[in-house]
Amino acid sequence: MEREPGATELPGGPPPGEDENSASGPRHPAAWVSTTYFAEGFPYAIVHSFVEVLFTELGASLKAIGLTSLLHLPWNLKFLWGPVLDAYGTKRTWIAGLEFALAACLAALAFSVLGEGNSLIIPTALFAVVAVLAATHDIAIDSHYLVGLDEDGQARWVGLRAPAYRVALLVVGGPGLVFAARLGFPVTFGLCAVLLAVLAVYHGRLLPSEERAVRPFSELARPGPLALVGILVGLGAFIAWAASPGPSRSFAQWMQDNLPGAWSVLSRLSVANAILILLLLGLLASLAALPLLRRRWAESDSFYAQAFLTFLDQPHVGRILWFILFFRTGESFLMRMKYPFLKSIGMSLEAYGWASGTVGMVAALVAPALGGWLIARDGLRRWIWPFVIAQNLLNLAYWGLATSFPEAGTLDSNGLIGVGAVITLEMFGAGLGTAVFMVYIMRVPLPDHKAAHTAILTALMSFGFLLAGVVSGFLAEWLGFGGYFLFTVAATVPGMLVIPFLPYLDGPRRE
Repeated sequence: MEREPGATELPGGPPPGEDENSASGPRHPAAWVSTTYFAEGFPYAIVHSFVEVLFTELGASLKAIGLTSLLHLPWNLKFLWGPVLDAYGTKRTWIAGLEFALAACLAALAFSVLGEGNSLIIPTALFAVVAVLAATHDIAIDSHYLVGLDEDGQARWVGLRAPAYRVALLVVGGPGLVFAARLGFPVTFGLCAVLLAVLAVYHGRLLPSEERAVRPFSELARPGPLALVGILVGLGAFIAWAASPGPSRSFAQWMQDNLPGAWSVLSRLSVANAILILLLLGLLASLAALPLLRRRWAESDSFYAQAFLTFLDQPHVGRILWFILFFRTGESFLMRMKYPFLKSIGMSLEAYGWASGTVGMVAALVAPALGGWLIARDGLRRWIWPFVIAQNLLNLAYWGLATSFPEAGTLDSNGLIGVGAVITLEMFGAGLGTAVFMVYIMRVPLPDHKAAHTAILTALMSFGFLLAGVVSGFLAEWLGFGGYFLFTVAATVPGMLVIPFLPYLDGPRRE
């Protein structure tokens, strides 16, 4: 990785002349990639696994528990404040600072649930803060990965990210809930706080960093950044208010009474999907108005304006957006109807769990690591077609199952082995596709806007799941499972059509 003119080595980075991809000990990429992505998944899992359980244990109403889904909003909106992480401080400082802040919030949560008859207002407010901090922490880690590794290293270690992240989800969703049941939530939150504090110390001292701060943190006190901080505070306050059980009526009831039209739309479309649609429409509108925006912002020193302008003002941006939006559409349609189909032919939930959670899970974890290693060795252009074909054509295996078991409940013990093999192969192919996708989206961000551009790209990644969620059930009923699985293969074609014309297949964006 080339150092910017005038950049100086920061404390804790590798010694001068040492390649961060070949560093040893705690500075080895295997060490810090695994710990950072474990740390990324850990607070996410706490928000997504603990809230419903805690609120249920504290006697919250079903409406209040349902509204905790609003705590997911910061992950959908993080692209709005991604530019801040590029403009102020360094990614390593952001990571360590956010982990200390998360540890403090979890410690406060431990005290907030002590005793009997606790109000839910304070825990909800703290969970809202944790959600905003954790979403920002995601941006810092994803962009630090691009800063801390060169192009080959980014491809080589991409297969370690998903397993480390998933381990965090399993730790929180498994042992974490067991600890909560046996030791209580206060002790469990306290242990989580200690773990994050230890990770903060480790990352603050040992993460590689050759990055120079564009602007010091002290400049965050300027009016523009303060306004953005105010928006984040307002977002956290809104989430805390909307997700908390009010003394008289819930937020849902308030929406129905005061904004019936908006409630009619939102009740059919999740908030996350609505935000994704607005982001996509905003990007398309900005792309159409790009000549005007370019003239207007040409002389602007606004880091915020430049972050979005430089994303849109790149060669072949339309092809990039098309690829990001449609690359995983076929997989998304398959995932929506895979288990309903398998259940219909007689596969039990337990059998499905064993098939997908044991050998299938191993295949899903090995494939990205293998794919990343091959891409690092031979280049993305060499492997993009084999891996994409492996991801997409394996959907035909489910069509084969649908034709082999045309009637409900006809799966026997002999057929169960074949079904397990199909699940494993499909998960392996999806893992190879994940390697392609993750390596490619790491090549699009500009060096000066890694956090902002990565946040935009990761927000758009879920478009295929949105599309599948809207129409998959209707299509499965209309076409039948056999026809539906053929459709999932056809749905992969739009994303593949643009591959021969994609930029950055031979290397990352340079300017």
